[in-house]
Amino acid sequence: MTTTAAKPITLHHVVWPTEGDHDQPPNLPGFTASPFGPIIAHVADRCLSGHWGEPPAPSERGGRTGMVMVSRLGDMATEAAVTGSVDAGTKASPLLFYQSVPSAVLGVVSARWGLGGPVICISPAGDPLAEGLELAELLIEDGSASDVLVVLVELATRDGESDRAEALLVGAPAARREEGTA
Repeated sequence: MTTTAAKPITLHHVVWPTEGDHDQPPNLPGFTASPFGPIIAHVADRCLSGHWGEPPAPSERGGRTGMVMVSRLGDMATEAAVTGSVDAGTKASPLLFYQSVPSAVLGVVSARWGLGGPVICISPAGDPLAEGLELAELLIEDGSASDVLVVLVELATRDGESDRAEALLVGAPAARREEGTA
């Protein structure tokens, strides 16, 4: 992407798990059978609280904060739970239908923090971080958002691996903020 605009700055960045974290994120009501949604909510909350303190976000920022969720494989655990129910001929939990939409958990985060910007989910073929940040940059450049929370999450695919996630809150450079163009 070729652009003359300044790149967004990172306002806060967190990764999960870190030393001392539990194997699973805190429980998230309404989400079951998969750590995918709870992990996203957990890293999003950590990132946003690291920058803004307790929810909600300041109204002048939150209303223009977008979210980009990035995952190459998505919520494989929910998919496996639904497939397992179908294969066994049993009725799947209605919650699995709700949480099978990747943006459902972003709605929970948005409501908790008072975020009003665009919400986008992508499954990139290339570098997840680079593609997520590029999309965030586009949202800021075109005026759709002032800040963007980029959340990357991947569930473990092999024994011995851990689920992992990170969240970055990015925003327009300070000069653009002062001009009121972001």
